[in-house]
Amino acid sequence: MTPIVNIFFGILLLLRQAISLGPVPRAPLSQQTPTIATSTLNAIKVPGESPAYHCSDPSNDIFQIRRFDFIPTNVRVGFYQTTRFIGTFTSTTEANPWLNITGSIKGRQELSPLYSGPLCDIDVFQVLSMPTPTPGVNPSHWSGGQPRLHRACPPEIGVGYAVVSSPPLPLTPQTVPEGKYDLRAEAMTQEGQRIFCVQGTFDVTT
Repeated sequence: MTPIVNIFFGILLLLRQAISLGPVPRAPLSQQTPTIATSTLNAIKVPGESPAYHCSDPSNDIFQIRRFDFIPTNVRVGFYQTTRFIGTFTSTTEANPWLNITGSIKGRQELSPLYSGPLCDIDVFQVLSMPTPTPGVNPSHWSGGQPRLHRACPPEIGVGYAVVSSPPLPLTPQTVPEGKYDLRAEAMTQEGQRIFCVQGTFDVTT
């Protein structure tokens, strides 16, 4: 898991683990992502302040993206970067949805996924009513609290509004060199149904 992945998906893949985790776990064959398509001809732009496009018609995607933002919009080494997805899950993902991120860096095609692992490794927040602890009362009888954003998974992501975002992440020359990045992020259920697929090209500058 690398800061490069964090740039595109925020992603969403927080730097609470080391920069490199060694060999990447392999996804089931039905979930492995094809080589990135770099052309945006006739592509559908993802709403928001980011360079992302849908890989293809997103009408049947489980996660309907309302917007995807780079904050700030210009990705610069030596500064902090935040990314954020906002959207709605139209159905549950079932257990262990999978995410693959592939692409090229400075025109060099990566031979293995930049990231391949459970989608729930990312912080996905949904509006949930969590039980309120009551002293002296069995936890199974606690009443529901006020609806608010809580982490949604594992094991699965449920139906409804969701926010997927990263904290401000420092970009350093050692971890994110300047240049052109061409990345694709695709998430699938274990049954092979697409959750979302976005791709985009952007420059990292100093």
